[in-house]
Amino acid sequence: MTEEPRESGRVRITSPLSSAPAHVRSTVGQEIDEATGVGEVYMQSLIRSQLRAAATVTITLLLTVVSLPLVFSWVPGLNDSRVLGIPVPWLVLGGGVHAGLILLGWLYVRHVERVERLFALLVEPGDTLS
Repeated sequence: MTEEPRESGRVRITSPLSSAPAHVRSTVGQEIDEATGVGEVYMQSLIRSQLRAAATVTITLLLTVVSLPLVFSWVPGLNDSRVLGIPVPWLVLGGGVHAGLILLGWLYVRHVERVERLFALLVEPGDTLS
């Protein structure tokens, strides 16, 4: 019985994908378009930021409008006060609430546009994720 010679040494194992790059860089826009986990995180962040801004404006408006009748009922003589012959509650409700609403709307639009601008800068093709 003859013994077969055993090969000694190392065996090199290769993969057919060994020539592929180790890390493929993709842009944020591609991540969002392909609906990957990273893209979902970016979209959820944008939506959450916009929802937070809308909730802040809504709560501020509701607290202001609900508190006005309470202020008028708790402050004695405020309902009977007049400025230039116009009752103070009318001035506050007619002028103050509308001015406040316009201010809240302006602040909201400014904030949301800034968030969208930052998001657009993030999604531009020049930016890549590592």
